[in-house]
Amino acid sequence: MGRSFELGDGNVLVAHDDGRVRQSPLPVGIDPNTFRDALAAVDVLYRREGVFPKVEEVYKSWPKISKKTYSTLYSTSEFKQALELRGIDMEPNLGLTAEQSMAILKLSDPTDRRMTSTKLKELGISMPKYQAWMRQPLFASTLAQRSEQNLKDAIPVALNRLVGNAEAGDARAIEKVLEISGRYNPQQIELQNARQVILTIIEIVLKHVTDTTARRAIMEELNDVVTLSESQPKELQ
Repeated sequence: MGRSFELGDGNVLVAHDDGRVRQSPLPVGIDPNTFRDALAAVDVLYRREGVFPKVEEVYKSWPKISKKTYSTLYSTSEFKQALELRGIDMEPNLGLTAEQSMAILKLSDPTDRRMTSTKLKELGISMPKYQAWMRQPLFASTLAQRSEQNLKDAIPVALNRLVGNAEAGDARAIEKVLEISGRYNPQQIELQNARQVILTIIEIVLKHVTDTTARRAIMEELNDVVTLSESQPKELQ
């Protein structure tokens, strides 16, 4: 099985299991530079738009290659293979490839905590290829669904672990269990504390500020900070 990786000039090399490294094959009668430029033109448009470009679209973006040449390349297996090595499928509606399915299984494994790049390297998948796959709606949505399912599956495990920690006397776990069950709301407590502080300030203002205009100005400022409860004085004379 061949493994691909990118070169800085836009070419794709194929590394085989026996150690051989070669460029992806060329169609008969096509100049290597033309093949490379056409491949790069399609690659740029696909990564920008997320849709495989038509001949007219790629010609408009890279007109130094004729429409006829683009059409010829589009019909060759070599051009299709070179695109697939970059993660670009000319027929994305055919479903996931075996390589993509394996990548999804590896990337969505919650027990494998390694970086994405490390997992891809193990599979022989280049980062540009993976990035191109992420532009395919089916691949991206399938990977996202697996990740969402992992999250749902982890919730019961996390709750059981939390309850176990609370039963063992962990104060933070006990507080979190009470918060989740609705028996403890730290935000509400903070709000009540803030209101109490404001009410204390109001009492101080009423006691020590005799100027009516100043008292009203202070109260307006306090009212902007927090919505006072029914205990707020309605008039200050």
